Amino acid sequence: MSTVVSLPTTVTSHWYSTLTSVPRERPAPTPFQTREWAAAWQSVRTEPVLSHRHLYLRPNDPSSNPGYRLSFSLVDGSPLWRAMEHDAGVAPAFTGPVLYAPSVYGEYGGLPSAPFAVKAEAIDRGRQLTRELSAEALVVSNLPPSQCAQWHTARPADAQVTLYWAHQALVGNGVRDFLGGTSAKHRSEFLRQYRRGSEAGLRLHIARGPQLRRYLSVFTQQARATSERRRPALYGEEMLERLLQVPGAVGLLALDRDGDLAGGFFAFRYGSGLYLWAAAIDQTRNSRLHTYGWLMHQSVVYAAETGARTIDAGRSNYLYKRRMGFRAEPLTSLVYLPRHNTRPISRLRAFNTALETQVHRAWGQTGARSAA
Repeated sequence: MSTVVSLPTTVTSHWYSTLTSVPRERPAPTPFQTREWAAAWQSVRTEPVLSHRHLYLRPNDPSSNPGYRLSFSLVDGSPLWRAMEHDAGVAPAFTGPVLYAPSVYGEYGGLPSAPFAVKAEAIDRGRQLTRELSAEALVVSNLPPSQCAQWHTARPADAQVTLYWAHQALVGNGVRDFLGGTSAKHRSEFLRQYRRGSEAGLRLHIARGPQLRRYLSVFTQQARATSERRRPALYGEEMLERLLQVPGAVGLLALDRDGDLAGGFFAFRYGSGLYLWAAAIDQTRNSRLHTYGWLMHQSVVYAAETGARTIDAGRSNYLYKRRMGFRAEPLTSLVYLPRHNTRPISRLRAFNTALETQVHRAWGQTGARSAA
């Protein structure tokens, strides 16, 4: 039996072409929903954004001020989406531009505190814009389970794809508390990686703004080597440059004895969390320097020292993060088509199934959700 949701609240919505024109909005729960993140996406080139719009929504209720903003990007082939399709070994679901709300590069999407009426209005206006722009689909991206259910109930999607799973863990007072729920074997390995990296001469450099900008060229090269073998270029230097303006942007950089970059995390220390968004590792030296494991240890230390309650390790590397006690949470993108079309729906379903199979295989179990 389908659930009928009452939407007694009416919503006023308006499109804006520039962020500077958008009225004041509610505080963003994550860095990926901030106005600065949306501003960065107005000028990125690595993801080919053809146009962008910002929808401001306000329930007609005196207590609903300020309102909500959802930013939309018309993208002609998102490198991240294409990379996931490539890894899954499936045929592309779309051959032309797609309207994303917002880009799938933001780890978390949606409007967590918005009522159903706002979500329904956002989808209705987004679908209308999809048709106006001749886009092949509207994708409401990267929704945690409770948010996904609310959006789907407000307006049922034509298809859904869990592109990846996010990973979070409590930091406590530092490494000891972080490792509290892991096995003795995995605790020992985590500490060994840190010890070996330190013995090899790695030291942590925390960089922001202009300091971090100095490392972006090498960081981008290493990030591509880390994540883009046989795939489209996921990151561009200009993308990272623009994201320096996002609140909490910080580089956790592993420097070798000569002061050269051995790897790092492009992260955001935002609210009560530390978000590790992009990893860059010098693959030619990782096995000798133990860079990735060393950086994970140092990230926990940094999170605790700055008062973070949680550390969000982002997507991928599922087995390692599960062993280290991270709680995995599916992030699902809802797909709305401008008109019913069975071909993309069947391809999206195959895509989602292939991604689920990958996660099952990484975890070594048959039940992904029971293993979360």
